[in-house]
Amino acid sequence: MAKITIFGLAGTGTSSVGKILAAKLGYTFLSSGMLFRKMAQENDMSLQDFEKLTNQDPQYDKKLDREIKNFGEKNDNFVVESRLAWHFIPDSIKIKLECDFETRVKRVAARDKISFEEAREHTEFREKMIAERYRKYYGITDFTDEKFDLVIDTANIDVEAVVGKIEKVVVI
Repeated sequence: MAKITIFGLAGTGTSSVGKILAAKLGYTFLSSGMLFRKMAQENDMSLQDFEKLTNQDPQYDKKLDREIKNFGEKNDNFVVESRLAWHFIPDSIKIKLECDFETRVKRVAARDKISFEEAREHTEFREKMIAERYRKYYGITDFTDEKFDLVIDTANIDVEAVVGKIEKVVVI
């Protein structure tokens, strides 16, 4: 049995890797990004407007974080893609995906079907807002590699190769 958390900034491949890894292992997949987008839709807001709201009102982040924490406490055999799951599920195998900013922005632009410039602006805005909230709510100011069991640079390898690297580390 294993609990696997995957951290990475937008465009590093956390959702793609998490979905494929969970399917290969026969595990449940949970994405905090999808939960966050669902909350934005439920509040009839764009993602960017909802991001602004969450900076002013902590109830949304706290609710999402409680869901992730509770999920981790009550379940096994899962992959959670989330920026803070490693923090809220301390007994997980913690994976960090990273790659350079330009590659990440290109991926976000392709995924969201927007221009590179729009993706760059949105990514910079979201990352600034997220960093402020994590510092304010939890005192988390860095995501150094030492906090993770495995760090993978996804800039020049495909999703299947990333999943393969994780599979070698995850002992079931």
